[in-house]
Amino acid sequence: MTSTETSLAELNQWMVEHHLHGFWTQGVGGPGAQRKANVWKWADVYAGLLKAGDLVPVGPSGLTEMRTIGLRDPEAPTMPKSISLAPQILMPGERTRAHRNLKNESRFVLQAPAGAVFIAQGEEFPMEPGDLVVSPTGTDHDHYNGGDEPAIWLDGLDMGLLAMMGAEINVRYPVDEPYQKTDKPRGYYAATYDQMKGDNPDPAFIRPPVRYPWADTISTLAALKESEVAGDPHDGIILRYTSPVDRGPTLPTLSCEIQLLTPGLKTSAHRHNSTAVYHVFQGEGRTRVGDDWLEWSQGDLFCIPPWQLHHHENAARGDAILYSIDDWPAMTKLGFYRIESEAP
Repeated sequence: MTSTETSLAELNQWMVEHHLHGFWTQGVGGPGAQRKANVWKWADVYAGLLKAGDLVPVGPSGLTEMRTIGLRDPEAPTMPKSISLAPQILMPGERTRAHRNLKNESRFVLQAPAGAVFIAQGEEFPMEPGDLVVSPTGTDHDHYNGGDEPAIWLDGLDMGLLAMMGAEINVRYPVDEPYQKTDKPRGYYAATYDQMKGDNPDPAFIRPPVRYPWADTISTLAALKESEVAGDPHDGIILRYTSPVDRGPTLPTLSCEIQLLTPGLKTSAHRHNSTAVYHVFQGEGRTRVGDDWLEWSQGDLFCIPPWQLHHHENAARGDAILYSIDDWPAMTKLGFYRIESEAP
């Protein structure tokens, strides 16, 4: 075994010990049971990403198509059953092989240099920290880092739902022509949303890719805070990224959401039988889930399993901002969704 292979094996073992796994270790890529709430510390995740960036080749001829780290439940192979929220890193100059599949995918940008872009259905979408870019089912997509620093984002997918149904279709571009053509100007889909409403002549391309710039998101949160809006009793000042086509959830199966907890806020407890996975974009605080306290700070990720009574607390002096993905849209369509507040 070469020194590189030895180091990679050590990295894989280190990830197991820290409740993580690499996408390149295909054997642990499927959904698993979620038994309890858990926090994944950003220091561990970030260290694993940077080391993987050094050791794991990515691209058409690399070890893996995507350099993604999955979050492992300490008591199960992965977490949770329905949602995959996985950090991904793309090093300078790298580009992933284009493909399309049935998964609905979201990407929340954590860091990115100028020149890093998502490419979806022929349009480039620039990456800026705090941006959310979604590529619905059937979207051709790949990623390119034309900058001089690593680009890191959170992949949010409904792959567990497809896996349970055995219905996934994944079509990859040929190795000798691995990239899609960028044949649409920036802003094309944003300018043509209205034309995509109602009946769509192409059943394989139902919704367009969408970029939600961080500048718009933070200005909306700030405006609501300044207007002294009471906010949601369970989630503080919360925004849902809605589809521009029907103003419904971000994606048919998943809702991407972002919330601001003002200093000293303690929300009311509630529970729902959907799963929610969180990323701490800013600040620090804690969340009580059942009898457990999850202490979190900037960059951390945590999961709230179904039907667990929970509430958030921000005891710090500054605002806390939490990004989350929830599978309540899928649960609602199936007629399963339930939510209730803690009895007074």
